[in-house]
Amino acid sequence: MPAGTIVYVSNAAASRDPRIFDDPDEFRLDRVNGRQHLGFGHGIHTCAGAPLARAETAVTLERWLDRTTDIRTSEEHHGPLGERRYRYDPSHLIRGLTELHIEFDPVDAG
Repeated sequence: MPAGTIVYVSNAAASRDPRIFDDPDEFRLDRVNGRQHLGFGHGIHTCAGAPLARAETAVTLERWLDRTTDIRTSEEHHGPLGERRYRYDPSHLIRGLTELHIEFDPVDAG
């Protein structure tokens, strides 16, 4: 790049390299190389709190999933499968949903 070129760094592009991740545009918890993502930095810049954050997330998800069934995206809010509509925060730095509505059925405790 020539000197003076404006470059935008997009966090949304991180961890989406198809040479590293199969189907990089899909959210998949079962990736064999899932820990290679850049969510907590890398090398000397790795987040010191990453192990605690991972443990808290795992416990939270496990407890929630143990208590729910049939988790689904709300068709009322986002439309039917194949025609989903989502709104994103207006930012060129990060692509984040303004809201995500999900529905689920509680596990019968009795």
